Amino acid sequence: MMTYQTGDKVFEILTFACDGKGENVHTVNAKRKICSCRKWKNYLMPCSHCIKFCGIRGIEPNTYVRKYYSTKLYKQTYSGKFYPVGDERYWLPSPFALVANVEYMRTSGVEERTRLKNDMDIAPSRMTRKCSICKEIGHTKARCPRRTQ
Repeated sequence: MMTYQTGDKVFEILTFACDGKGENVHTVNAKRKICSCRKWKNYLMPCSHCIKFCGIRGIEPNTYVRKYYSTKLYKQTYSGKFYPVGDERYWLPSPFALVANVEYMRTSGVEERTRLKNDMDIAPSRMTRKCSICKEIGHTKARCPRRTQ
């Protein structure tokens, strides 16, 4: 760790090299609760660089965990009572009718393709086929334009 702004709690952490990865320098700003790896800001949890900074400085990493991830709030989430819904035949009739939006419903059958094929879509092996009627490359006897029926 290289300290460069102690008053603002901004530090640089150098990661270890392992299997060709690592040896990156990450900037940890403990005051603003951000790191240059962006994991701290995205996940709202301290990243490994913050935890390393806390270990070196003797700070408990839990102080940087948001209150939403605390054990107390986790237990409160599941402390309420859950009531079973029961069988559908015992439900009260609803005062409204649910109507499906037919625009988003799937239809039966094969989906219609809207993409037009061009020369790029034809496999190279098909391009080298030679017609036995006209001796031209690009089609076979079955699709020959000179074929008489």
